[in-house]
Amino acid sequence: MAIFLREEDIVRLLPINKAIEMVEQGFKEQGNGTGVNLPRERAQAGSIGVTMMVAALGERGVAGFKTMGAGKPLVLLYGGEPRQLLAVMEAGSLGQIRTGAASGVATKYMARENASSVGIIGTGNQAITQLSAVCAVRPIRTIKAYSRTQERREEFCRTMSDSLGIEVLPVSSGQEAVQGTDIAIAITNVRTLEPVILGDWLEPGMHINAAGANSLARRELDDAAVTRCSIIVADAVDQAKIECADLVMPADSGLLIWDTVLELGQVVTGKTSGRTFTKDITLFESQGIALEDVAVAAHIFERAKAEGAGETLPF
Repeated sequence: MAIFLREEDIVRLLPINKAIEMVEQGFKEQGNGTGVNLPRERAQAGSIGVTMMVAALGERGVAGFKTMGAGKPLVLLYGGEPRQLLAVMEAGSLGQIRTGAASGVATKYMARENASSVGIIGTGNQAITQLSAVCAVRPIRTIKAYSRTQERREEFCRTMSDSLGIEVLPVSSGQEAVQGTDIAIAITNVRTLEPVILGDWLEPGMHINAAGANSLARRELDDAAVTRCSIIVADAVDQAKIECADLVMPADSGLLIWDTVLELGQVVTGKTSGRTFTKDITLFESQGIALEDVAVAAHIFERAKAEGAGETLPF
């Protein structure tokens, strides 16, 4: 019978290091062709709507979907022999952790190996796992953080300094956060096409994780930032084409050719490189895909069954 797992179960069963490992395995399946991910679908009629995200991992033997509408997002996981519903999971924390893990995987393959400094724009809940994941894959020694509300960014910096054991410094502008760092992270709740990272701020050798905007009405990088990048990788190019304004806008202007945008699965499997030269500026555009949700959900389910966690569902 299927089990139901709550947010507290997810947080306990999915540490960031394991999430990075599971998401990396999911992208290996993407790159090898054994994983299938469908672009996010949004159905809206007046004031009511629902979002669906679907993926299957053939090698892992699981499939599932995430649904979002009113209330908490949920992930439903299928698998086993015979095929059956395995688990229903509250997915707020799951989404937060797997988004950070995807940036961790991208950083592992795209940032310089000696990258030691991070600048982050955005200090909400998603920023927590972004920093945790990057620190798990690179020897980070300094972090700068900016968000629009001074009180919020100072509180975030205190909390993350204690959590990571690394001094996280609040700064007064996005430019100050980004300039002079090896890794830049944009994880904002921006609701406009006003970018938060500009090309003039970038320096040779930098890696960028842009993970906060997944709508054609939201943008984190300007055209100059995108065109300065030697290597651009998306979690899923088909999804990026319909909701990544950072890439769609320069592509529509003839500044970017979609055929040059890689998928993270290609990089993880070694079919292409995430960094060719030390001075390359590299960019990971994260839209957040179901493949990531299913990859971590499979691990959560296995851990839960081994520990006897969760509530048994009557079907």
